[in-house]
Amino acid sequence: MFAVLIGIDLVFSLGSIQNDLNLFYVAAILFALRYGTIFGLISFALLLVYKVVYTGFVGGDIFLLFYDTNSLLTLFYYFALTVIVGLFSTSFRERYEISQFRNEELKDENTYLKETVDLLNTSQTTLRQKLLQSEYSLNQLYELAVSLDLPHPELIRSETIRLLKKYFLASDVAIYHVDRSQKSMRLLIRQAEKKEFPQTIFLDEASGMFKRFFQVQETTLRQLDDEDSDPMLLAPITIDGQTREVVVIKRLPLRKLTTDDLHVLNILFSWIGTRIENAQTLIRKEQHALLYPGTSFYKKDAFTELVALQEQKKLHHGQPYIVLEYALGYEPVSLESIEAIVHSYLREIDVVGYDKDDNKLMLLLPGTSEEHRQRIYDRIEGILIQKGV
Repeated sequence: MFAVLIGIDLVFSLGSIQNDLNLFYVAAILFALRYGTIFGLISFALLLVYKVVYTGFVGGDIFLLFYDTNSLLTLFYYFALTVIVGLFSTSFRERYEISQFRNEELKDENTYLKETVDLLNTSQTTLRQKLLQSEYSLNQLYELAVSLDLPHPELIRSETIRLLKKYFLASDVAIYHVDRSQKSMRLLIRQAEKKEFPQTIFLDEASGMFKRFFQVQETTLRQLDDEDSDPMLLAPITIDGQTREVVVIKRLPLRKLTTDDLHVLNILFSWIGTRIENAQTLIRKEQHALLYPGTSFYKKDAFTELVALQEQKKLHHGQPYIVLEYALGYEPVSLESIEAIVHSYLREIDVVGYDKDDNKLMLLLPGTSEEHRQRIYDRIEGILIQKGV
């Protein structure tokens, strides 16, 4: 388009580029509106080059273009307008892509639900009597699926516990995070009258039921030869093809549950993994603005929101947490270097934030009791001092 405009301008000797208001600048602004800031600036730069060349071609004073106040104001005005329009276009496009991503995700979930319902309808002939004897209908299955359609993993876990208590009469329920090494589990959320769930379970020291569960990585019920302190049921939550979380149910009235109930329970556990995976994908899509570039360090406002979420878990589920703050030294150290140092001493569930204004490192340690604050603080502080941070 610019080639056509330049050709017309040269062939007919219009000299439009010399005017304060001309089609060239309008075209640059339209490019910024359509393709974003980068293409808008490229088109503006091309027009500026053409203006300089044309001025020299007709014998004008090129230096006057950059020293004359009126000329500079005109160029600055169109430059600023191009940048503003381009930023608006880029921001709008990003919001549109996020909305489109969410829409496609909802379509996929609807397709998944439709396939599930179709599968149940296909099996209805052979399972009619069993379904009539069960407390669950297709509508109730759909209700379970819809209840888990939440935007954040923490909300999904809380809803999971509520559904287990409501539909399966479970009590004393907890969900643990499994380290990638599968050597330990960290408590994420619990709902129990007594503090029966430890914050950390080391699998090397765990009972035979836990070891049997990780061998098969399937829903496991307590057997007669298991210890009395073992939970009634262990169930995997599969994320990205791996068991990343485990549902632990201490009390479950198995005598009141039919075979179909247990089958529905397994379906529920598979749905939980899918919902958490989708929520994490959506969060990663939107999370780039909350982190410092090139790191997993949260900005101060985002870190504060995560602390508020932990406070809600503490109020409703008795889940402890602590926040540690470290004032960094005056020597310039990149955030990437600090991340490499700190993360090797933290758990996967721990969260790190950075306050740019106060040059302060912030740590959120979920599931950590207040009594351990000073010991952990001193250990991390010693590491930072040793590394010269």
